Amino acid sequence: MTEIVYESKKYGKYKLDNGVHPAVERVKGLRNMKRTKFYKGFLTSGGNVFSTTGFTLIEIVVALAILGIGLTVIIELFSGGLRLGRTSEEYTRAMGYARMKMEEITSKRNIEEGTDEGDFDKTFRWQVDVKKIDLFPMDKNPDLKPPVDLFQVKVNILWKSGSKERSAILETYKTGKLGDTGEKS
Repeated sequence: MTEIVYESKKYGKYKLDNGVHPAVERVKGLRNMKRTKFYKGFLTSGGNVFSTTGFTLIEIVVALAILGIGLTVIIELFSGGLRLGRTSEEYTRAMGYARMKMEEITSKRNIEEGTDEGDFDKTFRWQVDVKKIDLFPMDKNPDLKPPVDLFQVKVNILWKSGSKERSAILETYKTGKLGDTGEKS
């Protein structure tokens, strides 16, 4: 093997000891660094200088787009869950109010046909509709009188939730004797 002698203005004539340039030898900790020659974009070790070991810009843009879509979906699911939770709470309160109003109406001794309405609070209001139901059709036998009257009681709770008007309805039936005035004899 022949020795190659290099010459430079700064270092003068020098030989490569173990393939290391004298400037590299002066750098602390790099004494064992090997000299690598470049030939048309390839390292002598056989690796390509222009090889892509990182990510390209298009890969990063696609990854960010997928991440953005995923985060948008997660945020929508989270806000939808909160909205459903609020709606569920409103329906629970409405059914509580409806049961309370239904109990108030059905606990009365005598009941009368008609409609009534009012407010529970600033958000919830109620409507009550009481109708008498005919047990027997009148056209078959007009002389037959049932022993009791049957009333349909419908309680409707209304409230505004956001931009929507919501409602919950409870319905029941109550019997009352004919001519019952609520007084004991």
